[in-house]
Amino acid sequence: MAESTWDETIVLDAKHLSGFTGGDPEFECSILDIFVDNAPGYLDTLFLEQNEEWKMSAHKLKGAARSIGAWKLARAAERAEKRAQPPAGSSEREKLRTTLYGRLEELIAVIKQHQSKLCAKSL
Repeated sequence: MAESTWDETIVLDAKHLSGFTGGDPEFECSILDIFVDNAPGYLDTLFLEQNEEWKMSAHKLKGAARSIGAWKLARAAERAEKRAQPPAGSSEREKLRTTLYGRLEELIAVIKQHQSKLCAKSL
């Protein structure tokens, strides 16, 4: 399967997100809340020392990111999904962990900014 063409420079694609939610700001805020609540758990599961479902865990993270237009995180999760699970304690695994957690942290900050503007308008 070929790699996606999602623009990895985009942390959160507001236009995609609005299309996904039908332009409903309250629904958009709810979807983002769900993402922020669940995505860290997907990453925590992915990096369990013995994750027998590495590809499935990465796939869940990719799907969640893709649904809201979080292309930067989705691309990194896609790469994790396509590779073999790096051995626990390896530098390769730590590099991947740092990349994914860093991208999630950046995304959550952008989501919070987006929500502060969007959710205030919907009141």
